Amino acid sequence: MPEKYCKIDGDIKQITAEYTKIDGVIKQGTVNYPKVDGVIKPVPVGEKTIFACEEFSNLLYAISDGQAVKDGWPQTESAPQVVACDDDGNSYWGDGSDVVCYDIAGTKKWTYSGHIGDIKSICVEPDAGAAGAYYVYAGDFAGSVSRLWSFNTTCILQWMQNIGASYAVYSLAVDHSAGFIYAGTGFAYDAVYGASVTTGNFTRRYISPYGDVTGLAIDEGTPDLYIGTGGGYLLRIGLNGYVYWGSAICTNVEDVRVGHDGYGYCAMGATKKIRKFVLSNGAAAWDANVGGTAHAVGCAPDEFGNVYGTFRVAGTSGDNVVRKLNSAGVEQWTWQPYVSAQFYGVAVTPGIKAAGF
Repeated sequence: MPEKYCKIDGDIKQITAEYTKIDGVIKQGTVNYPKVDGVIKPVPVGEKTIFACEEFSNLLYAISDGQAVKDGWPQTESAPQVVACDDDGNSYWGDGSDVVCYDIAGTKKWTYSGHIGDIKSICVEPDAGAAGAYYVYAGDFAGSVSRLWSFNTTCILQWMQNIGASYAVYSLAVDHSAGFIYAGTGFAYDAVYGASVTTGNFTRRYISPYGDVTGLAIDEGTPDLYIGTGGGYLLRIGLNGYVYWGSAICTNVEDVRVGHDGYGYCAMGATKKIRKFVLSNGAAAWDANVGGTAHAVGCAPDEFGNVYGTFRVAGTSGDNVVRKLNSAGVEQWTWQPYVSAQFYGVAVTPGIKAAGF
């Protein structure tokens, strides 16, 4: 069945979900049932895509919510660890010292190879002035945060700023509405920096006494930052560095996201859990202890509160998987291409709320 499209604000967009009201509640439809040659047949509506980095075999995966590898995937790079996506289905991967962009069909659109060290973080936002254009931000181990502009198959460097020698930019969060990019650093200096998306000029906003800032997300409604640290702390801080709340929740926090549903999410590293938490006070809405022997490395909530997590453990294990949890933290499925898969970053369309998707 052909994909469906509609025009929104003058742009043609693919329809990715359909809805109906049942007993007064809006429900998302996942399957159409048209009549074909007199027979009612199920046809899935346009569905989400889950992107996941797999470094043991250096593969980039795009899978459906039905756990099928999408046509044109996987792709092979050198050392993928982080990924972000936009609402057009393009994906942006930190691969060694390169940033690479693929379209939804698995065709490489461009590669930017100007970074100094390995890419440790990446995020993306739409360009308000040009439909189908996006800005990509990447942080590397040498301490640079680079702004990349891409349109179709073109990748143009906008600016590069050095935060400090031997720093590692482990996490990034973009404030689409205010025009700021925030960087969480570690290795030589544990802190949060804020930079203008226009110039890259930055100021230090917060010094972390709890180790590397390994996870970073923003709630544009406040706006406040939510950070996770290598020392296992989860905190909410203001843009001026004021700490609203913070607590030790595990041995190491690997990833932090703010979802479309108004909750926060984090991957709790060696604790092997994914947590959903209340933004106002940090209280756990639920902990999903589903990692088995594998560390919880990445998490990506979709617009309905489902969470996709990546898990990895050295060697061969049935716990090297991508997992889907529903909005209540109940496991829906696990997906594993092979037992030695080492999963890292994960992203799910349409992208993160704070980036404007």
